[in-house]
Amino acid sequence: MTSDAKILLTGATGFIGGSVLTALLQSSALSLQLNPITCLLRGADRAALLTSTYGERVKPALYDGLDDLDTTTAIAAEHDVVINTTLGYHSASTKALLRGLAQRKAKTGRDVWMIHTSGTSNIGDKPITNPVGVREFDDLVDDVYAHEKALEAAEPYAQRTTELGVIDTGLELGVKTLVIMSPIIYGNGTGLFNRVSVHTGYMKAMLEIGHAVVVGDGTGVWDHVHIEDLADLYRLVLLDILEREGKTLSTGKKGIMFSANGRHSWLEYSQLVADACYERGLLSDRKVHHIDLDEAASILMPRLGFASEAFQKEGLELAAEGFCSNERTVADVARTLGWAPVKGEDAWKLAFRDDVEAIVKYRS
Repeated sequence: MTSDAKILLTGATGFIGGSVLTALLQSSALSLQLNPITCLLRGADRAALLTSTYGERVKPALYDGLDDLDTTTAIAAEHDVVINTTLGYHSASTKALLRGLAQRKAKTGRDVWMIHTSGTSNIGDKPITNPVGVREFDDLVDDVYAHEKALEAAEPYAQRTTELGVIDTGLELGVKTLVIMSPIIYGNGTGLFNRVSVHTGYMKAMLEIGHAVVVGDGTGVWDHVHIEDLADLYRLVLLDILEREGKTLSTGKKGIMFSANGRHSWLEYSQLVADACYERGLLSDRKVHHIDLDEAASILMPRLGFASEAFQKEGLELAAEGFCSNERTVADVARTLGWAPVKGEDAWKLAFRDDVEAIVKYRS
């Protein structure tokens, strides 16, 4: 890609986007220093903080939010690469970005790219209501797109719907797409705004309940990745696009990349929450209580922001099943790019203490 390639980042005020922006700005790569990074965001005050901190390295572009589709398309049409880190289930805004990129391609005749953020809950199973054999997915070997299509045909899931829409619309419009599908993301963010992972909401819910809980027997297994390691993966992907025209990257139906760098069971996860909260004096003991789907729907899900009036009981139970599901991925594609995550199991365990401190600070 030419040295004057224009880069657009969405979600720069968020946990992932803010950390990605920091990783890009701290990079010594010349290709990332030649042009400012446009940040699509709401609020003149946020834009002012970005420019006062980073100067000419960033170029804020204001809009009214995810539903401001015309502005989204117009701004994307001025860029060659979009890194999308906003809500993974807002299909309309992703298609607006893709339309803008298609306009850019029509104008310049050059390839355009969209790096889309998604999550591995898209391929999670249902161990209670529809048990099947536990499967591990390797992004270098398995047809993840086909598996997601099959799951989507059986039961739509908003984040998966959006991701598949990005891939299919990109193919239709001639936009190269690459999805980074992440598991639980932990650690302190490095951006200027939100530095706390959404998984702290699970910890807050347990504090409100008064003890740690786990749905079912807790044997379901998920992966995790530290936010700094994840941000570095975005940096590597972007550098491959800028410096090698993305020739080593798969796109479209084969362009789904995992980012896992660790694995835990739900019982282990809940025990780490219990230990961290107990040691801080926020829980009376370290015991993890097992709850069924009915109990999860009534005491856990409302505390995680799932409003009961918006869900039938069956819907709440299906959502709760995600907290005992299996999602096992192998991030081989990322490692072929040279991704070498440095945050291991010690960092994973220590992060729970940091999250508890963040909750305490927020409450004070």
